[in-house]
Amino acid sequence: MSTVYVVSGGNRGIGLAVVKKLSSSSNNVVIASARNVEQATELQEWIKTHNNVHLFKYDATVESDAATFANEVSKVADGVDVLIANAGAGETLGTVIDTPVANWTSLYKINVLGPILLFNAFYPLLLKRSTRKVLFTSSTLGSKGDYLETVSSNAYGQSKAALNYTAKELSVELAEQNFIVVPFHPGLVSSELGNGLVETIRKVNPGVADHLVKNVLITPDQSAEAIVKLAEGLTKEDNGKFYNFDKTTIAW
Repeated sequence: MSTVYVVSGGNRGIGLAVVKKLSSSSNNVVIASARNVEQATELQEWIKTHNNVHLFKYDATVESDAATFANEVSKVADGVDVLIANAGAGETLGTVIDTPVANWTSLYKINVLGPILLFNAFYPLLLKRSTRKVLFTSSTLGSKGDYLETVSSNAYGQSKAALNYTAKELSVELAEQNFIVVPFHPGLVSSELGNGLVETIRKVNPGVADHLVKNVLITPDQSAEAIVKLAEGLTKEDNGKFYNFDKTTIAW
C-alpha cells in the first residue's frame, strides 16, 4: 500500500521541494495544495512526469477551503498517512511598536487558525490509516526558550508560538489514538522569508548576517531532504516534541 502524504502550500519554496522529494519515490502518493492552482506552474510541470502527485486548491485565509480540500482528497485516496501543514505566511520583520494591528490578526489567522482548521478537516482521513503523523511547519522564532535577540519577529514569532501550543495540545489529546504530532523548524532557508530575515538582521548586525549566510542558510532542497527524513523516522516517542529539521530538540 502506498504512503499518502498531504503537503499544504506545496507549490513553492520549501513545500514544493518537499513534494518533489516525496514524489520521487513511486511508493508515495503526494497531495499538494496551492492558493492559486493556475499559477502553480512549476508544480504543474512536475505533475506531468509524476502521476503520483495531485494538486488541489487550498487558501488558509478561507475558512471553508480546508473542508473542501479534504473532500477532494477523499476522492483520490482512501486515507492519509502523513499531514504536513506547511502553508503559512511571513512578514517584513520589525519591532512590536512598528507592527500594524492588521499584521497581528492576519498572521494569527493564517499561521494558527489555518493549520487548526486544516487538521480538523483531515482528522477523519488520518484515522483511516494507522500511521497518523502530523507535522506543523513552525520556526525557532516561535521559541521563547531560544529567543533570538538579534531580530524582532513580533507577529510572525507570536503566531508560530501559538501554533506550537496547539501542536503540543493535540499531541496530548490524541496520544491514545496513536497520533504523532510535532511542530518543526525547517531551517533558515534561502526562500523569500529566509532571505528577508537575513537582510533584516544585516541592518542591525552585518557580521551576524554574514555568519548566517555562510554557515546556517540552507537551500529548499536541503531542507526538504531533512524534512522527509524527519517525517519518515518519527515514532511514538517523538509525539509532542519540538524539533529542528535535523531532529535536534528546540526549547518551547
